[in-house]
Amino acid sequence: MQMRILRVLFPFLLVATAVTAQSSAVVPPISATLPGNAAVAMPLRWSHGTLQVFVDAVLLPPNFVGQTITGLWMRRPTLFGDVAYAPITRTLTVRAGFLPFAAAQMVGSITQNRPTNVVTVFGPAPVTTAAVPAPGPLTVVGPDLVHVVFSTPLPVVAGMLFLEFETGNAPLQISTEHWVDAVWFQSGADTGFVAVVGDGSCTTRPEPVRLRWTGTNGPTAGTTAPFEVTGAPPSAGNYMLAWVGLDPETRPPGPGYLGYGGSLGIVDPGMAGCHTWAPLDVSWFGTTDANGRWATSFLLPGSASLGLRLGVQAAWIDLSRPVLPLSVSNGLVLVVGTAGVSNHCNSIFFPAGSTTSPWPAFVGQMPVLRLEY
Repeated sequence: MQMRILRVLFPFLLVATAVTAQSSAVVPPISATLPGNAAVAMPLRWSHGTLQVFVDAVLLPPNFVGQTITGLWMRRPTLFGDVAYAPITRTLTVRAGFLPFAAAQMVGSITQNRPTNVVTVFGPAPVTTAAVPAPGPLTVVGPDLVHVVFSTPLPVVAGMLFLEFETGNAPLQISTEHWVDAVWFQSGADTGFVAVVGDGSCTTRPEPVRLRWTGTNGPTAGTTAPFEVTGAPPSAGNYMLAWVGLDPETRPPGPGYLGYGGSLGIVDPGMAGCHTWAPLDVSWFGTTDANGRWATSFLLPGSASLGLRLGVQAAWIDLSRPVLPLSVSNGLVLVVGTAGVSNHCNSIFFPAGSTTSPWPAFVGQMPVLRLEY
């Protein structure tokens, strides 16, 4: 009887083993735990057009050559103030292959960019996305938005990964929503990364408490890190508090920190919807201008190592809260010096049925992908 049961179960155990053996990896790696700093309109927001993406091998998973890509996911962005997305159906064709040169060598011709051995790995076929909510108080990375299972899996060989997403619902229409999460370092100038986490809704006012990076470049060791806080009452002299701490994502709860996304409801039940994003290692005070804004900064140590992660958060002193008198901002995660992306990716857009792009290639830009293999 036992042998008979094993014979019956054996095929199912093989299938289960195959399913659980599948791996996935987020590309670029910086986006595995952090949201992108940009969004792209293809392949969902535009109903008709093509997006080509080049990804250098340095951004792909380790020991990737010899694997087989079986599909991919794209996720929604979580940019400040973004809205909920309704379901949408697009007719997609996905092509893929590998090229022997660097991503920065992309040109403006849809045919010249394609590898000679390009493979159609999906479609043309309809893809329908589910409804996804707007970013909330605890949103860090957005939920997966579109999933493509390759009908022709792609063996991984040495070289740069080429992906092409063609949307075939003519005539061209543009949705108000349905952006795809992305990273973008203009001209490939990677000087560090700033990611917004949380939504700043921990306030007694209708306007969120927004903390934003105001630098023209990313956070770099030995430079000043500039910020602006908005959302305090619109008058001068409101007292403000800001703080910064090391390793916000991996730092365990302890004195001055409730953990990454920890609820302030533990301290004050009336602040159950409020969250901490930065350890309180260093803090400072200031006051707002007549518009309820506070411009502030701190010096990033010259000894800060490349890739060091810092959490920053701010609050205005809100005496209407009886226990913990704070209305608290969103958080920022700073990645000092480099996010490892640089010019190792490249994207170009072809509207409608164009084969020549009216725009130059966007060096340092790509949608955030989760590759299945």
